[in-house]
Amino acid sequence: MKITQVSLTNFRSFKDTQVIDLAPVTLMFGPNSAGKSSIFSALFYIQQILDKKQCDPMYIDALNKKYVGGFKNLVHKRDLDSVIKIKIKYELGAKPSRSYTYLYPLIEKDLDIKLESPVKKAISISTEFEIAWSKTNNKAYIKTYTVELDDSKIATIESEDGSKASITFLNYIHPLLLPANHDEWLRTQEASKAKLHYYNQLEVYGNDVYAPPEDDGKDIFEKLGITAVEDLSFEETPNGKKAVVSLDASKVKEDYKKIFGDIPYDEEKYQLYISETITNILKSINLCSDDVYVSTLHELINSSEWEKDKYIKIQAHHEYDFLHNPIEVFDVKDIGALPPLGRKLFNSLDLDDVKKSEIVSELLSDVLVAPLDNLLAILKKSISIGPIRKIIDANYQPLPYIEQKDWFDGSAAWSYLEKADLDTLKKINTWMSDEDKLNLGYGIALKEVQSTIKTFNINNASSKINANNRLEVKVHDNSDYISSNEGREEKKYHYTIIDKFNHIPVTPSEVGTGVSQLMPLIIAAVSQEGGIVACEQPELHLHPRIQVAIADLLTQNIDNVNYLVETHSEHLILRLLKRIRQHTDNELPKGLEFIKKSDVAIIYLEPTENGVIANKIGITEDGEFTDNWPHGFFSERRQELM
Repeated sequence: MKITQVSLTNFRSFKDTQVIDLAPVTLMFGPNSAGKSSIFSALFYIQQILDKKQCDPMYIDALNKKYVGGFKNLVHKRDLDSVIKIKIKYELGAKPSRSYTYLYPLIEKDLDIKLESPVKKAISISTEFEIAWSKTNNKAYIKTYTVELDDSKIATIESEDGSKASITFLNYIHPLLLPANHDEWLRTQEASKAKLHYYNQLEVYGNDVYAPPEDDGKDIFEKLGITAVEDLSFEETPNGKKAVVSLDASKVKEDYKKIFGDIPYDEEKYQLYISETITNILKSINLCSDDVYVSTLHELINSSEWEKDKYIKIQAHHEYDFLHNPIEVFDVKDIGALPPLGRKLFNSLDLDDVKKSEIVSELLSDVLVAPLDNLLAILKKSISIGPIRKIIDANYQPLPYIEQKDWFDGSAAWSYLEKADLDTLKKINTWMSDEDKLNLGYGIALKEVQSTIKTFNINNASSKINANNRLEVKVHDNSDYISSNEGREEKKYHYTIIDKFNHIPVTPSEVGTGVSQLMPLIIAAVSQEGGIVACEQPELHLHPRIQVAIADLLTQNIDNVNYLVETHSEHLILRLLKRIRQHTDNELPKGLEFIKKSDVAIIYLEPTENGVIANKIGITEDGEFTDNWPHGFFSERRQELM
């Protein structure tokens, strides 16, 4: 699962809605204080809401307790009358996602409605949160929570002042909410001469209208290319409406050929066609209403007699209205429209049939809770590496447990090295030391704990899991083993950083500020298995040659993670454009994963009087920009050379 889009409204420096499309590698440029880090803050603010129910946090936990000052400092211009809107879209991918349809497969045979998990069938999910300030209760709360599946709105929960919440919208005609036996139900409705919902006439009669006017039938003929119908009107009779039609005889044969091709003209056949079309028009007019059920699910949810007085009409498609019985959501714990995560939705729906009540509750949970569970899982796997990373000294003690927040100051990276397996250490060493990678002048080696003089090249070591499920590391230079087998002397090794030019081990504080600042990104790029890897200014204190090579690092784990990088480095973007061009021309150097233009998003954030504007800079297959940089960003070099 990957986040593919973030939309922000009234959040910090963002006022009007700005949509930021995230690619596997997304670079954000812009002047200082333009709002680049606000995107990081928005993502982890939503995580804190989902995980800890905090709409008004003083600190963002995932950013190592970064101070944000609560809702009043997060809402645009500190206007408590404004509503923050944050929308996050993600793709589900091939891995199974969370679903709540547990009971239905067990009782499916006992029911007359065939339902399937909407979340399991969806390709993409969007969750939108409206966060408001309640002056009555003096707190921030979720005013509205909306879910879209495959870019179509499917459900909304609303709350007033955070105390109560109700499902006020369900898109009963969403393809993922229509029962699997919907066509069969429609045929039954038609055969029984029951009134059809206006929307259903689209499927039954092909007439996509809402409350058709008296002369709409003529329009239908025109859409079919039939020009001979000169006039069509409807008269009221005791048996319903009657059609009165007049034809232009000079156009009949021309129309006949359009309908039947080269079949010889048959007046009876033509008249039958006109008659059947008029019959369908009459059916669509006489047998349609917006006060009837559109599907068996619609009927099931809204059939409780005791709630009829609470019906409202909701609009879901064009102008089609649907009767809807608002369903109260319980246990919102004063946070408003956000349902509890990790369990089925506790709601007011009480159907006569216990089995049907359970499966509808499961379906509502699948639509409203599962998207939150999935989003939280993505965000918890995500990390943010801040602008100033820790440089550890000789007194540094590895963290016993690495937490998400520990990545912000880089300390998680150094602790991860102590726990990393041999294959991961080799990958880190390759990126640090190889001439066609970052070529930092440093690498990773193994050092024997009991004899700090002995240091071994990590590329001369190999590892395996033994019969006792223990990791064994073999150093080929002298055949020493790390092992936990009883009765055998155990030799312990851990990593050390090696100065390649002087062939001596060095401490992290001796490698230089630039290298130590880059190490957390190197380790995260190699080790992370999901979510977003966000990093602020990875190029700090680094030579331009290394800044260029960072671009290659960012393209190597994109099947698992998204990179979201705030940067001012022109060198970094130039290398990415070069790799796109080389992929197009089949000239990409060996050892690098290919990258195409759709894998890269370049976002320029432009501050204005009405808030930040997010401009996406287009890229061609040849690695060229399709747009100019706003206000001459990156034009300084040209100006200085003139």
